[in-house]
Amino acid sequence: MRTYLATLLFVVACGGDTELSTPQECNPLGGGESCMGPWPSGLYEVADATSVTGRRLAIPDNTLPINIDDITLDPAPYNVYDGFSSAAPMITAFETGIDASNLVTHDDLAASLTDVSPTVIIDMATGELVEHFAELDAPAAATPGQQALFIRPSKLLKRSTRYAVAIKKTLKAKDGGELPVPEGFRAIVDGEITTHRLLEAARPRFVDIFEVLAEHGIDKADLVTAWDFTTASGELVRSDLLEARDAALSAMGTDGANLNYQVIDGNAAIDEVLFARKINGEFDVPLFLTNNGSFAVTTKLQRDSSGKPITTGMYRAPFTAIIPKCAIDSLTPVPMIIYGHGLLGRAQDQVSSGGTRHASAGICAVVVGTDMRGMSDRDVANVALALNDGNNGHAIFDVLVQGMINHVALVQLSRGALASELFTKDGTPNTASIVDPTKFHYYGISQGGIMGTTVCAIDPVIEKCVVQVGAINYSLLLERSHDWPQYRTTLNGAYPSPLDSALMVNLMQLQWDRTEPTAVADVIVGEGFPNTPTKHVFMQVAIGDDEVANIASELQARTMGIPVMLPSPYIPQGIATSSTPVTSGMILYDFGVGDTIPDTNEPPPDNDVHSQIRNKQATIDMMKHFYDTGEIQMMCTAERGCDCAASGCGAQL
Repeated sequence: MRTYLATLLFVVACGGDTELSTPQECNPLGGGESCMGPWPSGLYEVADATSVTGRRLAIPDNTLPINIDDITLDPAPYNVYDGFSSAAPMITAFETGIDASNLVTHDDLAASLTDVSPTVIIDMATGELVEHFAELDAPAAATPGQQALFIRPSKLLKRSTRYAVAIKKTLKAKDGGELPVPEGFRAIVDGEITTHRLLEAARPRFVDIFEVLAEHGIDKADLVTAWDFTTASGELVRSDLLEARDAALSAMGTDGANLNYQVIDGNAAIDEVLFARKINGEFDVPLFLTNNGSFAVTTKLQRDSSGKPITTGMYRAPFTAIIPKCAIDSLTPVPMIIYGHGLLGRAQDQVSSGGTRHASAGICAVVVGTDMRGMSDRDVANVALALNDGNNGHAIFDVLVQGMINHVALVQLSRGALASELFTKDGTPNTASIVDPTKFHYYGISQGGIMGTTVCAIDPVIEKCVVQVGAINYSLLLERSHDWPQYRTTLNGAYPSPLDSALMVNLMQLQWDRTEPTAVADVIVGEGFPNTPTKHVFMQVAIGDDEVANIASELQARTMGIPVMLPSPYIPQGIATSSTPVTSGMILYDFGVGDTIPDTNEPPPDNDVHSQIRNKQATIDMMKHFYDTGEIQMMCTAERGCDCAASGCGAQL
């Protein structure tokens, strides 16, 4: 942990300027024991006329957290960004601890736009207040001086935009007293010139910060602290994905004509009542990774001299396909679905799991799937190594780009050689194909429901996507997931300070933004991407989900601007409603455990609702209708819609 003390050696300043106790490379606008807080901060930006935002991150060496092995996090991978994450929270702390009693909670978002809120976010381009909530890091309650204050927007912040953040003196210390005003902020307010280079470089930016705050009736004398930062551009955040996709499509050829495949097991075990075949195999994918795509922790994206991902040839990825008997018997070709597997899983197991079989047989579709490289079962060791040493983060975040390309490649191959050679009446090229290559959909659950939004956004074929128990923003999801504690133990063991752990998750989000749906949620159902069709997204959310937090699903819906379908067990704040069919929307399922959701950034008790939506007949019926017509239509029958506790979700499958 980078800590500093007020008793640091005092050096007489030249010209009478004030010497601060905060080291030159640290942020004097924050409290607590973190060198970098508050975060993110414009103090760690510099002007860059070559970037889209006109800014570039400039985090100094030897400032980011150090793990227990005395390994400092290298700022170089972050300093290529032209701004900070649009998804990650703002973080600060105070050595006195904080009294959270008047923080605006996620149950009352509108209050954040009123005078009662002690925290403020302002869009400096428009001068408008930004809706948000604030919370303390509940797992760190035992160490108030290291307990992060998270300030979380209710939807993704805009790209390439400057924001100001302020904390008013109405927020109090844990004992009810005043929060200490950080020495750097006091110097700004008092007009006191200092020798702190980062602070003085940022001083001119406070002129308009204070002007905009004053327009909202907030005087600088009434503030504990304030700061600003710039969000990264969409062009930078999405560049790896889109450049790799375009290069991969060129290498694949039309319908994957340049991709070879091999069947490993053409008659793998599966339910023989409803299914004709399960096929396990391997297929070629354009490779963008070093080390020949191995699972070594040193594997990362291969880049050219300008930083663009480049192919290094082909490599083999696994695939699994299941063929329902109804597809063999159908008089017309059936659709195909690519399935996205769950947390750190693999396609070979999950493509033929119960929920996927229900969908395949109920919809009558051939389902294919591959592993999400970067977050598959074979990546688990690298995930642990990245949590232990953040410098290994490329083994997750770079490699996920390859995972996305694997899915795009499998869609292409399935439309070509697999459709004509494997997905046939008898499984050989000698009989007619049973699939319609023009009808290709997406279905993902859990991690597949999360990362599937990105797969859907960049795929040049898929139009209709069902993302079940999915969401966006891992920096919001992790802390509230029943799956996180075992991984948090590794992170906290390596970075024992709660503030360091909070900052590490924030930095991880900046890298995750390149592939998780924070990269695409603001455009997927709007402007979209070049060379991709219009996308339609069907979100299915379980109230009280103990693995994927509802507030992160709601964040996705707000960001996408899609409605919740009526009738509904409840209507989330800031989300429109629709009682008629829509082309993109969200349906909420109630299994009677909503009252178990904590108000804090902690998971609810293990309740298993995460795995229930897939097993309801109404789910399959609504998916089939969506895939067939492009419409999301409410087919649950309870007074409150998909109130499964009131038998409104159809038969249990």
